[in-house]
Amino acid sequence: MKKKGKSKLDLILKLQKKELGELRKEDRELKHLDKEEHLVSSLERKQLRKLEELKKIEEKVRIQVGEHPLRKITYKDVGKSMIGAFVGIVSHFTVLEGVHFAANVSFSRANFFLFISFLVGLVMIYYTGFRKVNDMRLFAILPFRLFLVYAVTIISILIALLVFGSGHFEQELVYRQVAVLSLPAIIGACAADLIGGD
Repeated sequence: MKKKGKSKLDLILKLQKKELGELRKEDRELKHLDKEEHLVSSLERKQLRKLEELKKIEEKVRIQVGEHPLRKITYKDVGKSMIGAFVGIVSHFTVLEGVHFAANVSFSRANFFLFISFLVGLVMIYYTGFRKVNDMRLFAILPFRLFLVYAVTIISILIALLVFGSGHFEQELVYRQVAVLSLPAIIGACAADLIGGD
């Protein structure tokens, strides 16, 4: 009976040793998993910190860069163009000289003056404002901005002719006067349009 009891005891001890071995193995695996989880969570925390830093840097860059002033066309653009056009044609009484000069200008030459002033406006706006723009979508704004500045220039010339003109309002004569005054006016309007950013 002692042998039978001893063998049962040995069997129980073996089973407990085996179970203890399995428990130790599971414990080692759990410790290994805990280390991996700790490493993963540490890595996640580092990545989250880096992401937060990148977001802060992006916000700083966005604030510093701001929006390009040529992207929007606003009422300020009309005001700046009008002031520039008046400065361009009123300074040194250009308007009075232009009125006298227009009397001797042919209709075809007047058309040429209008065309040249449009080209000068295009060159001024492109080379001083759009030259550094890499976004091709912004080039779609260039014609709108140019036509706005050109239209405001013509309106400014008509207003200046009303204020400083001789009172003769023959259509062909007014057309020639506008054409003659368009070149100095477009230069002033484009310069004013590009000054001041916003």
